[in-house]
Amino acid sequence: MCEISSMGFLDLSNNKLSGEVPACVFTNSPGLFILKVSNNKLGGPIFCGMNNLSNIYELCLDGNKFKGTLPHDLAGKFLQVIDLHDNELSGELDTAFWDLPSLSVLNLAGNRITGKIDQHICGFTGIRLLDLSRNNLTGSVPNSCFIGLNFLNLTGNSLSGDISFPLFNTSSLIALDMRHNQFMGNLNWVSYLDNIRLLSLGGNKFEGQITPTLCRLMYLRILDFSHNKLSGSLPACIGNISFKGDRVDAIFQSVSESKLYFGGYDLSGFTFATKGNIYTYGRDFFDSMAGIDLSANMLHGEIPWDLGNLSHVKSLNLSYNFFVGPIPPTLGSMEEIESLDLSHNELSGLIPWQLNQLSSLGAFSVAYNNLSGCIPNYGQLGSFSMDSYLANTNLHDITQGNTCAAPGPDPAVGNDVEETPNDLVLYVVTTAGFVLTFWATVGFSFCHPYGRSVMLKL
Repeated sequence: MCEISSMGFLDLSNNKLSGEVPACVFTNSPGLFILKVSNNKLGGPIFCGMNNLSNIYELCLDGNKFKGTLPHDLAGKFLQVIDLHDNELSGELDTAFWDLPSLSVLNLAGNRITGKIDQHICGFTGIRLLDLSRNNLTGSVPNSCFIGLNFLNLTGNSLSGDISFPLFNTSSLIALDMRHNQFMGNLNWVSYLDNIRLLSLGGNKFEGQITPTLCRLMYLRILDFSHNKLSGSLPACIGNISFKGDRVDAIFQSVSESKLYFGGYDLSGFTFATKGNIYTYGRDFFDSMAGIDLSANMLHGEIPWDLGNLSHVKSLNLSYNFFVGPIPPTLGSMEEIESLDLSHNELSGLIPWQLNQLSSLGAFSVAYNNLSGCIPNYGQLGSFSMDSYLANTNLHDITQGNTCAAPGPDPAVGNDVEETPNDLVLYVVTTAGFVLTFWATVGFSFCHPYGRSVMLKL
């Protein structure tokens, strides 16, 4: 292979190759501009110890067993894409002497890189995607470092610091994933992310309230603030965000047509949990998914009825909070909802019959609340097991063969209650007992000798 001096493109991905990549691949092929050996069992030092990749445009060595540290003097005049995710790289990331003027994509996710995020990485002004997720990074994020960045993934590290200021004062970010770190502060800064589509900040130590400034983010598709310390009520204006994907998305198209996708590089690593599973999305994540996860916070107050306007949301998780009051019947208008979790709150009242209109609903839970009335055994809600309704003291199962009829007017409009078959039986038995008692008394009074004597004395 090293004798093919005119080779320009080499893709050996998704095989069972092992051993090291021969250094001659880099030295004997001056015309090689794309090298892909993803998802094999290759190992040894990264880049075969080479530090000058002068002619290569795209280098994808992900999904292997490469070890060691990255060269501190890496050079490549034309190098645009470096994808090394899911290897066994270690040590600190030192980019102080990197000479990569064309770099657009740097993916180092799923390695063992330690230390802080190198301040010098901010010098790559042309970078569009930076994925440092699932490493052992510590410390804070450099200030004003990511101007011009479209995709940033820092999830699964031990990063910390207060992000109560506009650290990401940029309108270019399309996806920001900072889950499972130790960031703190309030979330007022998110209002600067004018074009954000995916905003995942779950599993940190953010606190304070979710303010109405969040509602400025009109392009949101995935919102994850779960497992933080957020408090206060939920702004009703969230119901004004469409959460609707647009395949004719001007911002996304401009990114897609840029050199970010040179050679067919695709996005990976952006995830969202729904239906008890974690799903990973690529470049079409905001076309294929729309979801809100605010679970495991300290939110309180009533669930805004305006959330019923979110007809394109496929997953809504408000579990493990302190929401009170009724379940808004307007949630029955969420036409595309597939997963609805309202469990572990303090909700009360009846389960709205309107929720039976959610024909796409595949996962549902209102367990551990204070709901009352009957558990639906008909329609879409009747298809879920009793686990969906656990620990609601005043919520009762109904006998087989009976149904919970959908009420006509809202309980707030009228006080009429439809009689069930059990109510009718009780009425008939009571009336018959009264009539029999009355005539038995009359017969005793006029027909029995003792009864007549009592009547004469009166």
